[in-house]
Amino acid sequence: MRHQRIIPWIGSLTLLGPLWATPVWAVTRSPGPTLYRVRATWQDVGATPHFAGLDIRLQKLFVSNLSQGTLTVLNAQSGVKEATIRLGGTLHTVVVDQQNQRVYVTDIQRGLLDVVNPATNRIIARISVGGHPHGLAVSQRLHEAAVSNISLNAVEIINLNTNRVMKTIPVGPNPWGVSINPVTDTIYVANTGINPYAASPAPTVNPAGNSVTIINGRTLTVEKTVVVGPHPWNVLADPVTDTTYVGVSGAHAVAVLADQRVIQDIGVGQSPHGLALDLAHHQLWVNNSASNTVTLINTQTNTVSQTLPVGVDPQGVTVNPVTQTAYVVNQGSDSVSVVAPVVKEK
Repeated sequence: MRHQRIIPWIGSLTLLGPLWATPVWAVTRSPGPTLYRVRATWQDVGATPHFAGLDIRLQKLFVSNLSQGTLTVLNAQSGVKEATIRLGGTLHTVVVDQQNQRVYVTDIQRGLLDVVNPATNRIIARISVGGHPHGLAVSQRLHEAAVSNISLNAVEIINLNTNRVMKTIPVGPNPWGVSINPVTDTIYVANTGINPYAASPAPTVNPAGNSVTIINGRTLTVEKTVVVGPHPWNVLADPVTDTTYVGVSGAHAVAVLADQRVIQDIGVGQSPHGLALDLAHHQLWVNNSASNTVTLINTQTNTVSQTLPVGVDPQGVTVNPVTQTAYVVNQGSDSVSVVAPVVKEK
């Protein structure tokens, strides 16, 4: 039976103040429209766009350009390019810390976590993590970050006050996605088992890459490893329901975890990759990179509500919980698909 966690101190936007000062998981809204459409396709997003992060306060979308070593900064309302931030390296995951006004980007090639000021578009720190950092999650409450490291088979915990690695935690083979539940301080790591940076000419594939490692965020110790299916790319924790979603690429499904076990598998498109949660409207966005589609899942029922065609090879996705607008990053077509609710005429 699905586990529903009740958080009595959750309030509305009016009670909690402006959204950028409020944890996204503390925003409650009534369910929004169930039908969405691609409203626009933005082309001026840089080459090989991979992941994106949204600054809600500034209405800026930061898009990592994987092979270019740049962040493309777009106006999140118009899609107009505002800046190109040259970081160098091979950039992957982008996370915007709304509360502390920071943009964090993993640099796979140089083993760095880059820190950018979203207001000035300037680099303010470079944190050395070594290996090949990939996935990233930020805990605003603890002011810590968890970075998955493909070549170290580990997750590195970074103190964002000192910008230093405070602990390295061994997990499964070649971890990619990582997520933090801010209510329980639990860290989830997707052990993909695929290493494109191995010494061999082709990426190595480890059949043991089929699990999620669960880490106690208070003690920084591994609690359990749960088998979810072949090659999970990404993982995302829902702090409201204490449920975790895992994109299992080899099974073309999203595995649902509760009470440290798989309670359901939801069929989606081929090779689910990027995940995003709109907690205010109970929607999980799933990029199907080999199907060129995005799937919406109703997290109240854990059923697919809609699947939409987007660009080629969609990788990252991020969503604005105020407008219900999602930004799907299409690496194969160098574009961003803007997906918004269908507005019904009165």
